[in-house]
This record gives sequence, C-alpha cells and structure tokens, in this order.
Amino acid sequence: MKILTPAEMRDLDLSASEKLGIPEGILMENAASASMAVLMKQIQPSGKNGLIICGSGNNGGDGFALARKLFSLKFPFTVILFGDSGKFTPVTLTNYHSLKKIQIPLMENPQIKEFSQILDKADYLVDALLGTGLNRPVSGLYAQIIQLINERSLPVLSLDIPSGINGSTGAIEGKAVRASATVTFGSPKRGNLLYPGYEENGTLFCSRISFPPSLYDSRALTSEVNLPPPLPPRNQEGYKNSFGKILIIGGGKTYFGAPALAAQAVFRSGGGFVTAALPEQLGSSFSRLCPEAVLAPMKSDEHHGFSEANGEELLELSSRHTAVILGPGITRSIQVQNLLEKLIPAIPVPVIIDADALHALAGHPEWTRNRKAATVLTPHAGEQRVLRRDLPSGETIEKAFQAITVYKGPHSAIKTPDGREFLNMTGNSALGTAGSGDVLTGIIAGLTATLGMEDAVKAAVLLHGLTAQLAEEEIPQDSFTASDIIRYLPRALGFYRKNHSSLSESCYNTIYTLP
Repeated sequence: MKILTPAEMRDLDLSASEKLGIPEGILMENAASASMAVLMKQIQPSGKNGLIICGSGNNGGDGFALARKLFSLKFPFTVILFGDSGKFTPVTLTNYHSLKKIQIPLMENPQIKEFSQILDKADYLVDALLGTGLNRPVSGLYAQIIQLINERSLPVLSLDIPSGINGSTGAIEGKAVRASATVTFGSPKRGNLLYPGYEENGTLFCSRISFPPSLYDSRALTSEVNLPPPLPPRNQEGYKNSFGKILIIGGGKTYFGAPALAAQAVFRSGGGFVTAALPEQLGSSFSRLCPEAVLAPMKSDEHHGFSEANGEELLELSSRHTAVILGPGITRSIQVQNLLEKLIPAIPVPVIIDADALHALAGHPEWTRNRKAATVLTPHAGEQRVLRRDLPSGETIEKAFQAITVYKGPHSAIKTPDGREFLNMTGNSALGTAGSGDVLTGIIAGLTATLGMEDAVKAAVLLHGLTAQLAEEEIPQDSFTASDIIRYLPRALGFYRKNHSSLSESCYNTIYTLP
C-alpha cells in the first residue's frame, strides 16, 4: 500500500479529474460514503445526537456531503461550520448550498462558549475541521475547539486525518484531535502513519474513493507500507551450509553479549551456520551464550579489542561465508577504525553494518559507495545523526553510502539508494532496549539465504517488530529484553508463514481497506 504526502494526494486528485474524467464532486461523494460506512461500523449513530464539525477547506466539504447521507436516514445531528464560506472551493460550495436548501441543521461560527454547551449534548463527533493541508501550528480559536473536543472524550470520527496533525510529518501542530477512528481517502498520508500523529488516528481505515490502481500504485509514488513477500518453504533436503553461512565480526573488551545475540538471531531466523570472529580472550564467554556458533579467535590489542593486524585473515574468512555482520560490540578504538577502513570496501559478500562500526563509517561514504556486494546499514536515531554529520545538505544516508538503510525507531523506515521507502508497521516501545539492534542484524543475515537482500531486510524488520507484539500478553513492554526477541522469534516466524496473506491485506492490523 502506497503512502502519500498531501502534495502527492492533490496531484492524484487532479489527475483523476483532469486526465481520467472523474469529477471532483464524485470523489467527494465517495469519501462521504466511505465515512458513512465507518461511522456506522465504529460509532453506530442511530438514535444518537451527533455533531459534524467542518472547516472551510475540502475536508469540510467531505463533512457536508456526509451530513446529507446522515440526514437521509433521519439521524439527529447538527453541522457546525468554523470558517469563511467565501473561501470554499466550488465542490465544497456546492455541498454547502445543498445542505442549506435541504435545511439540515447548521450553525456557523458560534462563540466558543456556545460551542462548549453544544458539545455537552453530543453523543459523538465527526471531525472535518482542518484536513491534511495543515502546515502551521494550530492556535487561537481552532486550538480552543480541539481542546474542548478532547476534553469531552466522546467517540470521534476524523475525516482523512485528525485535525491538528501535519499530513507530511505526523507532527502534532500545537493541538490535535484524538480520534476513535479515522478514514483516509485515496491512500494513507504520511501523517497518518508517522509518530506521534499515528497514535491520534484510533482505528485507521482507507477508502480508494474510486481511484483506479494505475493512480495509487504508480511507480512515481516511492513510499509504501513494508509488506515483504512470503517466506519460501524450507528445503527439506537442505543442510547447514545451504541455509546460509554467516560471519559475525564483533566483540571487544567485555562486549561479548552483542555478537552472541546476533548469532542466536541468525539461527532462530533460519540461518544454518555461524562463525563468530572476535578477540581471542572473549571466546569462552561467548560460547557459553551461543554454543552453536563456531569460533574464529582474532588477535587482540592491549585492551582486548580487535587488532588491525586481523585484516587479511578476516577478508579471507568473509569470502567463505554468505554474508557478514559487522559491528556488534566491536568498540571504537583507533585499531578498530583502521581495521574497518581496510575491511568494509573489500569484503566480497553482502555486509550488514551496525553499532560501533557505523561510528567508524561516519564521514567515509567512499568505504561503501563502490562495494560490489550489497551493503545494509541499521542506525538508530543517534547513529543516524552521526552518519549525516558530514554529508552535503539534502543528501540522504542511503544515497551517500549506496546502502539499504534501516532507520530504526517507531515505525522504522527502510530506504534504498534509488529513493524507495518502506515504512514498517509492526513493533512497539519494547524494542527500545539494549541489544535489540544486534538481534535485528542477526535476523537480516539469517534470512539472506532464502530471500534477496532487500526482501531479507524488509522481512527481518517486520519480524523483529512482530516479536514485541506477540509477547505483549505475557511480557509488559517495560520488561522486554533483547533475549525475549530471540525467544519469540520462532513464534513470529510461524505466525508470519501461516497468516501472511490475511495480515498483508490489513497491513498487519493497522490499516483496514474499505471495499
């Protein structure tokens, strides 16, 4: 499912009306029909006293069109307009005039005290106030309106996006309506899916409002929900090497836990063989945590970290593996920096770079830019800032480093050097725990033998988030650890295989498409 900016949505509206001959009035009528369907499903307005709160943009026009449908069923409600009817677009003006001719109850620009008294008598609200075009903080009268709406804790259906949410960024522009449900039109907007705006949607529905697939599936729209393909069946004649041989280069000082977490995740996500290359003093401690992995002891410096003298041996070792994980627990010594300068450009197989190796890479996009095999970077917010620090203004990490980049965070984004983006909808705050990123690198590596690198990254990010969701009934988010991700990974993998088709249809129970 594609994700649009408000500007992209306006272009689609224009294309539908000007190139395909779908009148704007029909699109607004379809939006109203979709809104009615959600209202009936989520709020069940029959016999309840409703309020439809409209602004002077096309979002208000959607509210006017919805009012006609409610009125035809003799449902009790009042439309309240906050705005200037002189600023209506033609299609909104048409619906406004119809509303007045039909004599639908309408109040225009009541005083805030009067509005508060009307709210006291309402059983539910429809928010058609501001829409997706908002580009500045909500203040004054509109801030007071939203404040009063939220104070009542009534069921609220927002049309397209909760008023007060930036449609491009998901930012709360001062004040935002807290909806029980939202129906978005055409395709979800970025503001519907990015935090903190995502939390204000309530249950999110999407109606295509009769756009043909050629519009909303266009290749020109480069952002979409992360919906990776199904996992292929396990090869019953396979053996350990055929399921992927993964080399992990990491560890240093007392940091043997990070590479062990990555190694366990490789095995739990289907990888068949793991070699752990780490400083020789850490071998026995590591093996107690992951006895399945083979050790490749490396020369260490005086602080029990990697010596740069390991370069040739590690390159030779990497050539005998399917993929390399580089960075978990590797530390930030000068020796490590010098070692990674030799390794990263020369490793002949796909490499997944995380943690301290990202700090070493920062400022050196030439290390990855000309690599022959795939490169994956998995930075969290702090590491993203470090990687951006020396880049030219406007240049992205994925383009500068020519790497598939996972921007870890709430609804992690996967971005490719050619400008595509996949926004992940699984996961929760439980993943904000030490070692979580090490596990993610292991899942990515474990899937590379059965999926291409891009699909492995997409599936890994989804599964990583899914573990946290599946654990919610048993483990509070506050108590979740990286080891719990590994523990729930088999369950997530089985759940993914069994329910892939149905869960993809609802974007993993986050966006429900209306027929």
